[in-house]
Amino acid sequence: MLTQSNASGEGEELTYTVGMYRNDSDNFPLLLLRAILMVTRKLLLTSLAVMLAAETLSQDVFAASREAIEARIQALDNERDRLHQQLQQIDAPSNTAQGFPVEQRPEEVALEDLSDRRQLEQESTRNPFSITTHRTNYLFPVSYSSDQSADNFRNVTEDSAPDSTEVKFQFSAKFNLAENVFGDIGDVYFAYTQRSWWQAYNTDASSPFRETNYEPEIFIDFDNAWQALGWVNTRNRIAFNHQSNGRSDPLSRSWNRVYMENTFQRGDWALTLAPYWRVPESQNSDDNPDIKRFMGYGDIRLAKRLQNNHEVEGLLRGNPSAGNYGTQIDYSWPAFNSLRAHVQYYYGYGESMIDYDNSMHRVSIGFSLNPLFSATGLNR
Repeated sequence: MLTQSNASGEGEELTYTVGMYRNDSDNFPLLLLRAILMVTRKLLLTSLAVMLAAETLSQDVFAASREAIEARIQALDNERDRLHQQLQQIDAPSNTAQGFPVEQRPEEVALEDLSDRRQLEQESTRNPFSITTHRTNYLFPVSYSSDQSADNFRNVTEDSAPDSTEVKFQFSAKFNLAENVFGDIGDVYFAYTQRSWWQAYNTDASSPFRETNYEPEIFIDFDNAWQALGWVNTRNRIAFNHQSNGRSDPLSRSWNRVYMENTFQRGDWALTLAPYWRVPESQNSDDNPDIKRFMGYGDIRLAKRLQNNHEVEGLLRGNPSAGNYGTQIDYSWPAFNSLRAHVQYYYGYGESMIDYDNSMHRVSIGFSLNPLFSATGLNR
């Protein structure tokens, strides 16, 4: 019993009774235990709800923080380029005063292209309605060669000989499987490239596909910014590659390779070295045991970005000890919208799997989609 005095000084008794009934003293411990259990259960449920809400909030904050960090990295790259331009203005104030554009250093151009490419590929990867290009995608409605093998085509159809003019096209895309598998570097991709030679104008033979090469591969990319002598090593790639023409004997051609591709850029120049090693096959299953004699041990590519967004690229492959080579020259320039006019010339061995041991000349004219250099870099 507790007693409390009111303002008038008169005592007022306030009585608090614990229990459901005053005279039920035997049930008091049981009722107290029930009350404690009810309070404990409510506290546990409340704690669980708070933990779930905190976990959801932390995931949202992590996703938001990742996007914020990537945006911050892009902003810092832009700020760095702006500061370099300001330094050039300080070093050459007379040119700036006369309105001449500030020329970027070659390594700055390469780093800017690398940053632009990363940003575009990240945006494409996160967009479920987009396709990220891998190699050059092109369509050549006119592709001429007078050196096609009549014997090989006779296994396709005996109705007529192959036309010298056909349609050549290539589709190539890649899909990101994992990002940053080694800390902050190492992106894993699956890629698929298909190149076809279509006798579209050979109606006497029912316009068959003379040859199609299928090239799936899985690789890991290491984007880099290592610099030496003005060149920037922008990317290193390790890949497992399968290439075949999907035909049965005697036209079956296939091989598996492991290659390492290294890309270097200096301003508007780009050099790619891609040595490869053929995975050995048994003598009974090897459709083309001498393919290394003609295709060699790797590809070397040299590209140059010219004025007005024009691009030229040269390819060299082959086996020096055997004296067998394959060379290709591509020249492209903006046509309309995102299409580029494209001219391609190939000479030597290895243009296709079916003709890997057949030396030929080929000239192709048409359109391509993705440029060699970054899309934003082309606007300089």
